[in-house]
Amino acid sequence: MRKNSSPLRIGLVILGVLAAALPAPRAAAQDVVAAARASLPEATRQAGVLNVVMTFQWPPFAYQLDSGDLDGIDVSLMRLLAAKLGLKPQFTDITNIPVILNGVATGRYDVSVGQMGITAERLKVVDFVPYYKSGYALLVKKGKTGIDINHLCGHRLAITQGSSQVVLVDALSAECVAAGKPPIATDVYPNANESQLAIANGRGEGFVTGSASAVYNAKGNPQLEVAPGELKDRASIVGIVVSRTNPQLGKALELALESAVADGSYKALFDRFGIQDGALTLDQMRTPPARLAAIN
Repeated sequence: MRKNSSPLRIGLVILGVLAAALPAPRAAAQDVVAAARASLPEATRQAGVLNVVMTFQWPPFAYQLDSGDLDGIDVSLMRLLAAKLGLKPQFTDITNIPVILNGVATGRYDVSVGQMGITAERLKVVDFVPYYKSGYALLVKKGKTGIDINHLCGHRLAITQGSSQVVLVDALSAECVAAGKPPIATDVYPNANESQLAIANGRGEGFVTGSASAVYNAKGNPQLEVAPGELKDRASIVGIVVSRTNPQLGKALELALESAVADGSYKALFDRFGIQDGALTLDQMRTPPARLAAIN
């Protein structure tokens, strides 16, 4: 004679049916993306570490809290992508941009982030994974906001060695000369902190930098403020720097980044820092870096 099913068994069956009818849970941001991890170079996958070189002096993209912990847009992004790759991020602080680029190009570091604009010159030595679009603003000494970022001919600016500002300001200066106006004079400093200090001390009239950085640094420094307006018809697409000899890592990062867009964690990161306008579309992320360099 067959025994009656117990209430517990019936309950478990019902729960199983209900679970099967529910939609599959959305992947969590920290879940490892199998395809992205499979694309990693074997050595990186085995090591379990993503070596990231950047400057910690570039808020709101990378900076140290009073506790000594790191925070910022770029720091948060690399933690997110490393988690999707099943890796632990390891950060190294270097302020000199040419040294950073050389370190990635030679394989000493895996990647770099730090608002690195994608330029034709840089593409000769490294490759990029696009992830952010930055407008340009002018950081000036407090009370000196009369200068117009769209009319810089004849003015003196502070610029950072090896930064995309150098290419940008050179191009703007050439336009001045072509129009029969005086060129833009420049003073070159080794890092962004030195460039900003020069402006605060009255050495130079302004510092062209990403809009988000300009606003953040002006809030934190009573000697600085942002001149009105943004540079017209100019926006820099920036990317994660990878070695040209390591295309596998570049592909893995692309897949991890696309996963972050799909699960909403990419947007959430930009929302957290209030820079929603800087987010790229998937089409922009998939645009070959050489084409982006032509418009940067």
